[in-house]
Amino acid sequence: MKTIATAVIASLFAIAPAHAAPKATPTAEPSPAVGALSVPVRNAKTRYCYKTEMTGSRIVSRVCKTRDAWKDIGVIVPESL
Repeated sequence: MKTIATAVIASLFAIAPAHAAPKATPTAEPSPAVGALSVPVRNAKTRYCYKTEMTGSRIVSRVCKTRDAWKDIGVIVPESL
């Protein structure tokens, strides 16, 4: 019984500093305006990546090609990308 009481008291002392520690306040940085968001620049060298899974394998591989290269093999890259 004495061991259980000692363990309870020791655990209370162990968690007391963590509970009493002051919380860090995050610094307030101004958020960017909606119109100031950067729009990705698309050109002929822009690469589009798809994650593909080979049949019989659980390993997902990432394949990156330009829009023209995807078009050559028959993949339609959405205009919204």
